Amino acid sequence: MSKDTPANRGDETRNQLLEAGLRLFSIHGYESVSTRQLTTESGTNIAAINYHFGGKEGLYRAVLEQLVIDTEPYFGPGLQKIQDSISLATDDRQKLVPVITGLMNNLFRLFLEDDFMCWRAPLVMREYANPSENFDILYKGRIEPLHKTVTAIAAAVLKKPVDDPECAVRAHAIIGQIVVFGIARVVLWKRLDWDGYTPERVAMITDIATQSVLNSIGLSSSAGSPVEGN
Repeated sequence: MSKDTPANRGDETRNQLLEAGLRLFSIHGYESVSTRQLTTESGTNIAAINYHFGGKEGLYRAVLEQLVIDTEPYFGPGLQKIQDSISLATDDRQKLVPVITGLMNNLFRLFLEDDFMCWRAPLVMREYANPSENFDILYKGRIEPLHKTVTAIAAAVLKKPVDDPECAVRAHAIIGQIVVFGIARVVLWKRLDWDGYTPERVAMITDIATQSVLNSIGLSSSAGSPVEGN
């Protein structure tokens, strides 16, 4: 059994503040969260925020840095696998259909359905819609690697150089099909009288969006019907 040392208590306090910051910043945004809310939510005090993070801004930066670390297992290996699949596809564009299908399926499930992302996804969406001074933490650590990977898919499908601006725009359009279901989810919920996303609803969204993405770059499922996720 580990001893209750000052170092252990310090780590626990730091983690409590990170968890409270993640929840509150996701719900209310950085500007609207007070240090009092942070201390109440975490069960700590203002001195602890200053000691561990140098203030609220430092805590926000640390929350974003921790988000990048925590999501690496969800993104890093998958993005590398996609790059490997692109290399193996050579000139056969149709081999990229399952690559795109798998990517869309995984991202939709992760952002709209996975409990792990219930606070992380909204915070990412907030930074998309209204980037803070610390946006580069997310951009360099998580967004840029994803964007470059999708750009590589578009370049392989279109048979263009990966640095062609059209490929980056295509990638942005593909990612946008996912982001809109997060940022503008309330619009869809009101239109369809939904009370939220369910696995069945996410599966339907994934099928429709995937087919839209494939059509936009001149691909389709081998059967010519909406593509189902892996």
